[in-house]
Amino acid sequence: MKIKSLIFMLMVALLGIACNPIEDQSLREEFNKAGASISQTELDAALSVTQPIPNSDDRVEGDQYVVIHNSRPDIGGVWHVGTSTGDKIIATDHDTIIYGSNGEFEIYYVGVSENQVVTSRKFPVTVTNVFDIYDNYLSGAKDKADKSAKKTWTFQTANDIAYEGAHGAWKYYADLTPGVGKWWQDNIPTSVREQTMVFEYDGHKMTTYTNTGTKIEEGSWAYTHESPEAMVNGEFITTIGAIGKAYDGYAKNGFKYWILKISETDLVIYHPARYTGAGDWDDDGYYFFYKVKE
Repeated sequence: MKIKSLIFMLMVALLGIACNPIEDQSLREEFNKAGASISQTELDAALSVTQPIPNSDDRVEGDQYVVIHNSRPDIGGVWHVGTSTGDKIIATDHDTIIYGSNGEFEIYYVGVSENQVVTSRKFPVTVTNVFDIYDNYLSGAKDKADKSAKKTWTFQTANDIAYEGAHGAWKYYADLTPGVGKWWQDNIPTSVREQTMVFEYDGHKMTTYTNTGTKIEEGSWAYTHESPEAMVNGEFITTIGAIGKAYDGYAKNGFKYWILKISETDLVIYHPARYTGAGDWDDDGYYFFYKVKE
C-alpha cells in the first residue's frame, strides 16, 4: 500500500509540472521590445524597390531584375513579392528578384515594431523584358538577344490542312489533328499545300512564299496570351494573313486567329466567324494546321 501511495504522489507531481510550464520571462520581454518604434511613413522611407537595369535590344537582362532593400535592419520583417503565381515571402534586408514573366506586380514589406505589425505601402513593379516562350516557338529565338533567329512553317499534311469547321470542336478532342470538327474543305492544289511562311524574331517580320520559293507578301506577326474561350491558348495576329488565306471564308474580317495549339514544331490556329457569343457546333470558323518545315 505504501508503494502504491508513493507512485500516486509522483504522478500528481509530474502532472503539476506539465500543467505549469516554465516560462522564460526575460525572453518574452526581449521580444516585446524588439525593434524600435516606427510608423508606416518611416518604414516606407527606409525601403526601396528599384529596377536598376534598363531594357536593351542586345541584352537579355533588363527590368525583370528588381532590387529590394531595407536600410533599417533593426526593423525585422519579411517582403511580400507579388508574382504571376502569387505572393512569395522573403526574409532579407537586401536581395535581387528576377521575374520570370512580364506583367504588373506589387511588392511590400511587413515589419515588427515594438511587437506591433507595421505594413509598408505597396511598391508597383512593371516588368516588360522577359523573353516570351511564344517567341521561341514561332521564330526559334533562344533569348531576347537572338536577333537573327527565324523559323519556316508549312502545312502539316497533304489533307485537311485548311477547312471550315465547327466552332468549339477543339474542346471535345484529346488531340488536335487535321480533320477535327471538319465541315467542308475546298479542293486545295498542291502548289498551295507547299507554300511556306517565315517568322523572324527581329521586328516580328513575316514573309510568305510560293511552293517554288517566290515571295508572296511581307508583313508582321504578333501574339497575345488572351484566352477568349476554353482551351484557347492566345491570339495570333498578322498583317498579311497566314498561308492558305485564300481558302479562309473570314479573311475579309482581318487576320486575328485563335491559337489552339502551339509548340516548337506545331501550330494550329482558328479563325472564328465571330469573336464573342459563338456557340459550340452551331457556329463555324476556319482551321489551319501548320508544322515546322524541315
